[in-house]
Amino acid sequence: MYKHQGIGRPQGYPYTLSIAVDQLLKAEFDGYRERGEMHPVLVDHDGMSEAHLYPDHVQLQKWRNNFEGLKYHDEELDATLFGAVDDMLEFNDGSLAVIDYKSSGAKEISVYDDYQMQMDTYTHILDKSGYKIAGKAFFVFYQVDKTDGFRGRLPFRGIIREVTTDPTYIHDLFANAVQLARSDTPPQSGAECQHCAWASHRNE
Repeated sequence: MYKHQGIGRPQGYPYTLSIAVDQLLKAEFDGYRERGEMHPVLVDHDGMSEAHLYPDHVQLQKWRNNFEGLKYHDEELDATLFGAVDDMLEFNDGSLAVIDYKSSGAKEISVYDDYQMQMDTYTHILDKSGYKIAGKAFFVFYQVDKTDGFRGRLPFRGIIREVTTDPTYIHDLFANAVQLARSDTPPQSGAECQHCAWASHRNE
């Protein structure tokens, strides 16, 4: 709707705390990278003895950039798929696995379907860009620890969730999205799409 009719999504609440945590984590992980060390939150996870933080900081900064990112131009579709990653692991065999930081105040940590798709997409881009892929990715959740209350500080505990990545469906998904974006006919509104409901009633 935005590309064809100029109807943008209403702005949501800014995630200023999450953004701050994300920036602090990138700086902290970079400190360990510069020293050639694994971040403590990852050290005891299975298989980490065979991995290290991706050492090419210049390349990583490009992949982190929201206006450049990790990207692949699909010649068949004449379209570019990209996304900005938080961090990357490199295993001893040269394969790569994406790390994504997430902060949460929820009682239970969940890897939602869109989180999984995010990692599958990154893996697809890496694969199509000629990198060897590890077939897995890692969420580093920083969950608010409410045990001792607030007391002027907000403590977090680090929790690792490893997922197996499946990039095989991403090309078709991307092709459908490109076809839709280039079409002048919008799709039918989804019953659960709040943006569609808002757009249909915005002039009432």
